Amino acid sequence: MTDTGSRRRPGSGGFTLLEVMIAVAILSMTLVTLLSIVTNNIRATHHAKLTTTATFLARAKMVDLEDQVLENGFSTSDEAAEGTFKEQGHGDFRWDSVIERVELPADAALKQRDEAQDKAKDSTNPMSLISGFLGGMMSSFIEPIRLGLQEAVRRVTVHVTWDETGRPKQTLEVVQYLADPSKLDAALTGGGVAPGAMGAAGAGGTPPAGLFGAPSISPAGAKR
Repeated sequence: MTDTGSRRRPGSGGFTLLEVMIAVAILSMTLVTLLSIVTNNIRATHHAKLTTTATFLARAKMVDLEDQVLENGFSTSDEAAEGTFKEQGHGDFRWDSVIERVELPADAALKQRDEAQDKAKDSTNPMSLISGFLGGMMSSFIEPIRLGLQEAVRRVTVHVTWDETGRPKQTLEVVQYLADPSKLDAALTGGGVAPGAMGAAGAGGTPPAGLFGAPSISPAGAKR
């Protein structure tokens, strides 16, 4: 007598080796994808944390440079410095700064004067002649203003640099312009300003030195 209950029906014996291999391959690819996503999220969070720290350190260094300029006044030459934030508890962050003169084009007045003279010379319209004359006269005021702005404005740049795993030499740049209105007033009136006069009122009640425009923060040369 044959025991038919112990016989297995075809197709009810479980998974074949090929099916197991395909399932394992799919599971492996899914795990690799999930692991890559988690790793990227951790790296992005760490990078954002370091960038935030660098931003606050850069702003603090900018404030220190502002105090330095207000105390010592503008230098006639560019000033560069560098260091670390070890005293602040962030020895992995490095900084360098540059305080430089703002160079304006010297030929702007000459170009405007030549254009005004050429316009007046080639025209027979009385209004054009008057316009050319006034343009040539106004160009004579541009050069003193240019020189005054060069003496009264300084460009301050701060770079904060740090290293990350797989991302060496990350850099954050902060740029700000400082102005001393008393120097501009002195340049236009032909007077002089004593060294260290930053923060003091200029002639005619000119307000003390202050910020010229808002600071800008940007990643400079960051490698991702």
